Amino acid sequence: MDAITFRFLMSLAASQNLEMYLMDVVTAYLYGSLENEIYMKIPEGLKMPEDLKSKAKEICSVRLQRSLYGLKQSGRMWYNRLSEYLLSKDYVNNAICPCVFIKKSSSGFVIIAVYVDDLNMIGTQKEIDDARTHMKEEFEMKDLGKTKFCLGLQIEHFQDGIFVHQSNYTKRVLKRFYMDKATPLSTPMVNRSLDVEKDPFRPCEDNEEVLGPEDIYQIHTKLDHKQVMFSQLVEPRSPGVRKSKLWLQRLQIMQKLLLSMKHVESVWLRSMTHHIQESSGIVTEKEPTKIFEDNSACVTQLKEGYIKSDRTKHIPPRFFSYTQELQKNQEVDIEYIRSSDNAADLFTKALPTTVFKKHVHSIGMRRLQNL
Repeated sequence: MDAITFRFLMSLAASQNLEMYLMDVVTAYLYGSLENEIYMKIPEGLKMPEDLKSKAKEICSVRLQRSLYGLKQSGRMWYNRLSEYLLSKDYVNNAICPCVFIKKSSSGFVIIAVYVDDLNMIGTQKEIDDARTHMKEEFEMKDLGKTKFCLGLQIEHFQDGIFVHQSNYTKRVLKRFYMDKATPLSTPMVNRSLDVEKDPFRPCEDNEEVLGPEDIYQIHTKLDHKQVMFSQLVEPRSPGVRKSKLWLQRLQIMQKLLLSMKHVESVWLRSMTHHIQESSGIVTEKEPTKIFEDNSACVTQLKEGYIKSDRTKHIPPRFFSYTQELQKNQEVDIEYIRSSDNAADLFTKALPTTVFKKHVHSIGMRRLQNL
Protein backbone atom coordinates (compact mmCIF):
# COMPACT_ATOMS: atom_id res chain seq x y z
CA MET A 1 0.00 0.00 0.00
CA ASP A 2 1.37 3.37 -0.96
CA ALA A 3 1.18 6.49 1.21
CA ILE A 4 -1.33 8.28 -1.04
CA THR A 5 -3.83 5.41 -0.78
CA PHE A 6 -3.41 5.28 2.99
CA ARG A 7 -4.02 9.02 3.32
CA PHE A 8 -7.19 8.68 1.26
CA LEU A 9 -8.40 5.83 3.47
CA MET A 10 -7.80 7.97 6.56
CA SER A 11 -9.78 10.84 5.03
CA LEU A 12 -12.54 8.37 4.12
CA ALA A 13 -12.66 7.11 7.72
CA ALA A 14 -12.90 10.67 9.02
CA SER A 15 -15.57 11.83 6.55
CA GLN A 16 -17.73 8.70 6.86
CA ASN A 17 -17.23 8.28 10.64
CA LEU A 18 -15.66 4.82 10.22
CA GLU A 19 -13.54 2.78 12.61
CA MET A 20 -9.82 2.10 12.09
CA TYR A 21 -8.07 -0.93 13.61
CA LEU A 22 -4.56 -2.30 13.19
CA MET A 23 -3.40 -5.92 13.27
CA ASP A 24 0.09 -7.35 12.91
CA VAL A 25 0.86 -10.75 11.40
CA VAL A 26 3.45 -12.66 13.45
CA THR A 27 6.27 -14.03 11.25
CA ALA A 28 4.28 -13.17 8.11
CA TYR A 29 6.96 -14.26 5.62
CA LEU A 30 6.97 -17.81 6.97
CA TYR A 31 3.43 -18.38 5.67
CA GLY A 32 4.42 -18.08 2.00
CA SER A 33 4.78 -21.17 -0.21
CA LEU A 34 7.68 -21.26 -2.65
CA GLU A 35 7.01 -21.48 -6.37
CA ASN A 36 10.57 -22.54 -7.26
CA GLU A 37 13.09 -24.96 -5.78
CA ILE A 38 15.50 -23.11 -3.48
CA TYR A 39 18.49 -24.67 -1.71
CA MET A 40 20.63 -23.23 1.06
CA LYS A 41 23.73 -24.15 3.02
CA ILE A 42 23.17 -26.20 6.14
CA PRO A 43 22.82 -23.71 9.04
CA GLU A 44 24.62 -24.06 12.35
CA GLY A 45 22.82 -26.26 14.87
CA LEU A 46 20.93 -28.37 12.33
CA LYS A 47 21.50 -32.09 12.97
CA MET A 48 22.64 -34.15 9.99
CA PRO A 49 20.77 -37.36 9.11
CA GLU A 50 22.46 -40.58 10.18
CA ASP A 51 23.43 -41.58 6.64
CA LEU A 52 25.06 -38.18 5.99
CA LYS A 53 26.96 -37.70 9.25
CA SER A 54 30.16 -38.99 7.67
CA LYS A 55 30.07 -36.27 4.99
CA ALA A 56 31.23 -32.69 5.41
CA LYS A 57 28.49 -30.05 5.79
CA GLU A 58 30.13 -27.89 3.12
CA ILE A 59 29.17 -30.31 0.35
CA CYS A 60 25.56 -30.69 1.52
CA SER A 61 22.55 -28.40 1.24
CA VAL A 62 18.92 -28.34 2.34
CA ARG A 63 15.87 -27.64 0.22
CA LEU A 64 13.45 -25.03 1.53
CA GLN A 65 9.80 -25.99 1.74
CA ARG A 66 8.53 -22.56 2.81
CA SER A 67 9.53 -18.95 2.47
CA LEU A 68 12.09 -17.47 4.87
CA TYR A 69 13.03 -13.95 5.87
CA GLY A 70 15.86 -12.77 3.65
CA LEU A 71 14.67 -14.28 0.39
CA LYS A 72 14.06 -11.80 -2.41
CA GLN A 73 10.67 -13.36 -3.18
CA SER A 74 9.50 -13.58 0.45
CA GLY A 75 7.30 -10.49 0.20
CA ARG A 76 5.63 -11.69 -2.99
CA MET A 77 5.02 -15.17 -1.55
CA TRP A 78 3.41 -13.68 1.57
CA TYR A 79 1.22 -11.40 -0.55
CA ASN A 80 0.08 -14.36 -2.69
CA ARG A 81 -0.77 -16.37 0.41
CA LEU A 82 -2.76 -13.54 2.02
CA SER A 83 -4.46 -12.56 -1.22
CA GLU A 84 -5.57 -16.14 -1.87
CA TYR A 85 -7.11 -16.39 1.59
CA LEU A 86 -8.92 -13.04 1.48
CA LEU A 87 -10.33 -13.68 -1.99
CA SER A 88 -11.67 -17.03 -0.73
CA LYS A 89 -13.54 -15.02 1.94
CA ASP A 90 -15.34 -12.98 -0.76
CA TYR A 91 -13.10 -9.91 -0.62
CA VAL A 92 -12.59 -8.01 -3.87
CA ASN A 93 -9.28 -6.68 -5.16
CA ASN A 94 -8.22 -4.52 -8.08
CA ALA A 95 -4.93 -3.95 -9.90
CA ILE A 96 -5.33 -0.18 -9.35
CA CYS A 97 -4.62 -0.68 -5.63
CA PRO A 98 -3.55 -4.34 -5.24
CA CYS A 99 -2.89 -4.07 -1.50
CA VAL A 100 -6.47 -3.02 -0.68
CA PHE A 101 -9.11 -5.71 -0.12
CA ILE A 102 -12.79 -4.83 0.32
CA LYS A 103 -15.77 -6.87 1.52
CA LYS A 104 -19.30 -5.50 1.48
CA SER A 105 -22.30 -6.89 3.33
CA SER A 106 -25.90 -5.87 3.87
CA SER A 107 -25.02 -4.05 7.09
CA GLY A 108 -21.72 -2.41 6.14
CA PHE A 109 -18.26 -3.04 4.77
CA VAL A 110 -14.62 -3.51 5.75
CA ILE A 111 -11.47 -2.43 3.92
CA ILE A 112 -8.20 -4.24 4.66
CA ALA A 113 -5.17 -2.20 3.63
CA VAL A 114 -1.98 -4.28 3.64
CA TYR A 115 1.49 -2.88 4.29
CA VAL A 116 3.91 -5.84 4.56
CA ASP A 117 2.71 -7.54 7.79
CA ASP A 118 0.52 -4.66 9.03
CA LEU A 119 -3.21 -4.89 8.25
CA ASN A 120 -5.24 -1.70 8.63
CA MET A 121 -8.95 -2.44 8.88
CA ILE A 122 -11.31 0.42 8.06
CA GLY A 123 -15.09 0.18 8.01
CA THR A 124 -18.14 -0.48 10.15
CA GLN A 125 -17.67 -2.07 13.57
CA LYS A 126 -19.45 -5.40 12.96
CA GLU A 127 -17.60 -6.10 9.70
CA ILE A 128 -14.25 -5.21 11.28
CA ASP A 129 -14.92 -7.59 14.19
CA ASP A 130 -15.74 -10.39 11.72
CA ALA A 131 -12.53 -9.68 9.77
CA ARG A 132 -10.44 -9.75 12.94
CA THR A 133 -11.97 -13.09 13.89
CA HIS A 134 -11.33 -14.91 10.63
CA MET A 135 -7.81 -13.47 10.34
CA LYS A 136 -6.98 -14.92 13.77
CA GLU A 137 -8.33 -18.28 12.66
CA GLU A 138 -5.91 -18.46 9.72
CA PHE A 139 -2.79 -16.64 10.96
CA GLU A 140 -1.10 -15.87 14.25
CA MET A 141 -2.05 -12.23 14.80
CA LYS A 142 -1.40 -9.38 17.20
CA ASP A 143 -4.48 -7.24 17.72
CA LEU A 144 -3.19 -3.69 18.27
CA GLY A 145 -6.60 -2.07 18.69
CA LYS A 146 -7.35 1.27 17.07
CA THR A 147 -4.71 2.46 14.62
CA LYS A 148 -2.37 4.83 16.43
CA PHE A 149 0.82 4.48 14.41
CA CYS A 150 1.36 3.36 10.80
CA LEU A 151 3.83 4.23 8.03
CA GLY A 152 5.60 6.67 10.32
CA LEU A 153 2.37 8.57 10.98
CA GLN A 154 0.85 9.05 14.42
CA ILE A 155 -2.94 9.03 14.50
CA GLU A 156 -5.06 10.59 17.25
CA HIS A 157 -8.75 9.67 17.34
CA PHE A 158 -11.34 12.29 18.32
CA GLN A 159 -15.13 12.25 18.32
CA ASP A 160 -15.34 14.59 15.35
CA GLY A 161 -12.48 13.12 13.31
CA ILE A 162 -8.82 12.10 13.39
CA PHE A 163 -5.59 14.05 13.70
CA VAL A 164 -2.43 12.90 11.88
CA HIS A 165 1.03 14.09 12.91
CA GLN A 166 4.71 13.09 13.13
CA SER A 167 5.71 14.69 16.42
CA ASN A 168 7.88 11.77 17.62
CA TYR A 169 9.75 11.60 14.32
CA THR A 170 10.24 15.37 14.26
CA LYS A 171 11.59 15.40 17.83
CA ARG A 172 14.06 12.59 17.02
CA VAL A 173 15.37 14.45 13.99
CA LEU A 174 15.73 17.71 15.94
CA LYS A 175 17.55 15.95 18.77
CA ARG A 176 19.86 14.11 16.41
CA PHE A 177 21.07 17.37 14.88
CA TYR A 178 21.14 19.24 18.23
CA MET A 179 18.26 21.50 17.23
CA ASP A 180 15.87 20.49 20.01
CA LYS A 181 16.97 23.51 22.10
CA ALA A 182 16.95 25.95 19.19
CA THR A 183 14.77 29.06 19.19
CA PRO A 184 11.67 28.42 17.01
CA LEU A 185 10.71 30.69 14.12
CA SER A 186 7.24 31.71 12.96
CA THR A 187 7.88 30.26 9.47
CA PRO A 188 10.04 27.30 8.36
CA MET A 189 11.79 29.25 5.58
CA VAL A 190 13.99 32.31 5.95
CA ASN A 191 15.76 34.57 3.50
CA ARG A 192 18.91 32.78 2.37
CA SER A 193 22.33 34.09 1.49
CA LEU A 194 23.46 33.65 -2.10
CA ASP A 195 26.98 33.00 -0.83
CA VAL A 196 27.40 29.21 -0.70
CA GLU A 197 29.90 29.41 2.15
CA LYS A 198 27.47 31.40 4.34
CA ASP A 199 24.29 29.49 3.43
CA PRO A 200 23.35 27.03 6.23
CA PHE A 201 21.27 25.08 3.69
CA ARG A 202 24.16 24.51 1.27
CA PRO A 203 24.71 21.06 -0.31
CA CYS A 204 25.91 18.39 2.12
CA GLU A 205 29.69 17.97 2.36
CA ASP A 206 31.51 14.65 2.64
CA ASN A 207 31.97 14.81 6.42
CA GLU A 208 28.45 16.00 7.21
CA GLU A 209 25.69 13.72 8.48
CA VAL A 210 22.35 13.25 6.73
CA LEU A 211 19.06 11.85 8.04
CA GLY A 212 19.92 8.24 7.28
CA PRO A 213 17.42 5.37 7.80
CA GLU A 214 14.73 7.56 9.38
CA ASP A 215 14.39 9.46 6.10
CA ILE A 216 11.87 6.81 4.97
CA TYR A 217 9.19 8.43 7.15
CA GLN A 218 9.39 11.63 5.12
CA ILE A 219 7.85 9.98 2.04
CA HIS A 220 4.39 10.01 3.63
CA THR A 221 4.24 13.78 4.13
CA LYS A 222 6.91 15.35 1.95
CA LEU A 223 6.44 17.04 -1.42
CA ASP A 224 6.35 15.21 -4.69
CA HIS A 225 9.76 15.07 -6.44
CA LYS A 226 8.31 16.90 -9.44
CA GLN A 227 7.15 19.74 -7.20
CA VAL A 228 10.56 19.97 -5.54
CA MET A 229 12.24 20.08 -8.96
CA PHE A 230 9.86 22.88 -9.95
CA SER A 231 10.61 24.90 -6.83
CA GLN A 232 14.35 24.53 -7.40
CA LEU A 233 13.92 25.77 -10.94
CA VAL A 234 11.78 28.75 -9.99
CA GLU A 235 13.53 30.13 -6.91
CA PRO A 236 17.26 30.67 -7.76
CA ARG A 237 18.05 34.07 -9.18
CA SER A 238 21.00 36.45 -9.05
CA PRO A 239 20.47 39.82 -7.31
CA GLY A 240 20.24 42.83 -9.58
CA VAL A 241 19.82 40.78 -12.77
CA ARG A 242 16.49 40.87 -14.60
CA LYS A 243 14.85 37.67 -15.72
CA SER A 244 15.84 36.97 -19.28
CA LYS A 245 13.43 35.99 -22.02
CA LEU A 246 15.04 32.54 -22.12
CA TRP A 247 14.43 32.10 -18.40
CA LEU A 248 10.74 32.95 -18.78
CA GLN A 249 10.40 30.51 -21.66
CA ARG A 250 12.00 27.71 -19.66
CA LEU A 251 9.82 28.50 -16.67
CA GLN A 252 6.60 28.35 -18.66
CA ILE A 253 7.67 25.14 -20.42
CA MET A 254 8.35 23.51 -17.06
CA GLN A 255 4.98 24.64 -15.71
CA LYS A 256 3.17 23.08 -18.69
CA LEU A 257 5.06 19.81 -18.34
CA LEU A 258 4.41 19.60 -14.60
CA LEU A 259 0.74 20.39 -15.08
CA SER A 260 0.50 17.59 -17.66
CA MET A 261 2.11 15.19 -15.15
CA LYS A 262 -0.49 16.19 -12.58
CA HIS A 263 -3.23 15.31 -15.09
CA VAL A 264 -1.79 11.80 -15.38
CA GLU A 265 -1.63 11.45 -11.60
CA SER A 266 -5.19 12.69 -11.20
CA VAL A 267 -6.45 9.93 -13.52
CA TRP A 268 -4.93 7.29 -11.24
CA LEU A 269 -6.28 9.04 -8.14
CA ARG A 270 -9.77 9.11 -9.58
CA SER A 271 -9.57 5.43 -10.51
CA MET A 272 -8.32 4.46 -7.05
CA THR A 273 -10.91 6.47 -5.11
CA HIS A 274 -13.75 5.39 -7.41
CA HIS A 275 -12.87 1.69 -6.99
CA ILE A 276 -12.74 1.92 -3.18
CA GLN A 277 -15.96 3.91 -2.88
CA GLU A 278 -17.90 1.80 -5.38
CA SER A 279 -16.76 -1.51 -3.84
CA SER A 280 -17.70 -0.23 -0.37
CA GLY A 281 -21.15 0.97 -1.46
CA ILE A 282 -20.37 4.63 -0.76
CA VAL A 283 -22.39 6.85 -3.10
CA THR A 284 -20.62 10.01 -4.24
CA GLU A 285 -21.22 12.52 -6.99
CA LYS A 286 -18.83 12.20 -9.88
CA GLU A 287 -17.22 15.60 -10.27
CA PRO A 288 -14.08 16.61 -12.16
CA THR A 289 -10.84 16.80 -10.23
CA LYS A 290 -9.82 20.43 -9.78
CA ILE A 291 -6.22 21.37 -10.52
CA PHE A 292 -5.18 24.90 -9.56
CA GLU A 293 -2.52 26.82 -11.48
CA ASP A 294 -1.33 30.38 -10.83
CA ASN A 295 0.03 30.98 -14.35
CA SER A 296 -2.87 32.32 -16.41
CA ALA A 297 -1.06 31.86 -19.75
CA CYS A 298 -0.42 28.22 -18.91
CA VAL A 299 -4.09 27.65 -18.02
CA THR A 300 -5.30 29.32 -21.24
CA GLN A 301 -2.97 27.33 -23.46
CA LEU A 302 -3.87 23.97 -21.91
CA LYS A 303 -7.58 24.73 -22.26
CA GLU A 304 -7.41 25.98 -25.85
CA GLY A 305 -5.00 23.32 -27.08
CA TYR A 306 -1.59 23.30 -28.73
CA ILE A 307 -0.47 26.70 -29.98
CA LYS A 308 2.78 26.60 -31.92
CA SER A 309 5.12 29.36 -30.82
CA ASP A 310 8.68 29.93 -29.66
CA ARG A 311 7.63 29.04 -26.11
CA THR A 312 5.93 25.75 -26.99
CA LYS A 313 8.07 24.38 -29.82
CA HIS A 314 9.98 22.18 -27.35
CA ILE A 315 6.79 20.59 -25.93
CA PRO A 316 5.36 17.58 -27.81
CA PRO A 317 1.71 18.17 -28.88
CA ARG A 318 0.60 15.02 -27.05
CA PHE A 319 0.90 16.86 -23.72
CA PHE A 320 -1.82 19.27 -24.86
CA SER A 321 -4.09 16.73 -26.57
CA TYR A 322 -4.17 14.40 -23.55
CA THR A 323 -5.04 17.18 -21.08
CA GLN A 324 -7.69 18.52 -23.46
CA GLU A 325 -9.26 15.07 -23.71
CA LEU A 326 -9.43 14.78 -19.92
CA GLN A 327 -11.09 18.18 -19.66
CA LYS A 328 -13.54 17.34 -22.43
CA ASN A 329 -14.56 14.16 -20.57
CA GLN A 330 -14.96 16.23 -17.38
CA GLU A 331 -12.37 14.21 -15.52
CA VAL A 332 -10.23 17.22 -14.63
CA ASP A 333 -10.84 20.94 -14.48
CA ILE A 334 -7.98 23.45 -14.55
CA GLU A 335 -8.72 26.60 -12.60
CA TYR A 336 -6.67 29.76 -12.31
CA ILE A 337 -5.76 30.78 -8.78
CA ARG A 338 -4.11 33.98 -7.64
CA SER A 339 -0.59 33.61 -6.28
CA SER A 340 -1.73 35.13 -2.98
CA ASP A 341 -4.27 32.30 -2.60
CA ASN A 342 -2.01 29.46 -3.79
CA ALA A 343 -1.52 27.24 -0.72
CA ALA A 344 1.32 25.31 -2.43
CA ASP A 345 3.53 28.38 -2.00
CA LEU A 346 4.05 27.57 1.68
CA PHE A 347 6.19 24.57 0.59
CA THR A 348 8.34 26.47 -1.90
CA LYS A 349 8.64 30.10 -0.79
CA ALA A 350 9.72 32.09 2.22
CA LEU A 351 6.36 33.71 2.97
CA PRO A 352 5.45 36.39 5.52
CA THR A 353 4.12 34.97 8.78
CA THR A 354 0.49 36.02 8.17
CA VAL A 355 0.39 34.51 4.67
CA PHE A 356 2.12 31.34 5.88
CA LYS A 357 -0.39 30.82 8.71
CA LYS A 358 -3.27 31.47 6.31
CA HIS A 359 -2.09 28.73 3.92
CA VAL A 360 -1.32 26.31 6.75
CA HIS A 361 -4.89 26.63 8.02
CA SER A 362 -6.36 26.34 4.51
CA ILE A 363 -4.84 22.87 3.94
CA GLY A 364 -6.20 21.57 7.24
CA MET A 365 -3.06 21.66 9.39
CA ARG A 366 -3.58 22.26 13.11
CA ARG A 367 -1.49 22.35 16.27
CA LEU A 368 -1.73 19.18 18.36
CA GLN A 369 -1.55 21.24 21.59
CA ASN A 370 -4.71 23.15 20.55
CA LEU A 371 -6.84 20.01 20.12
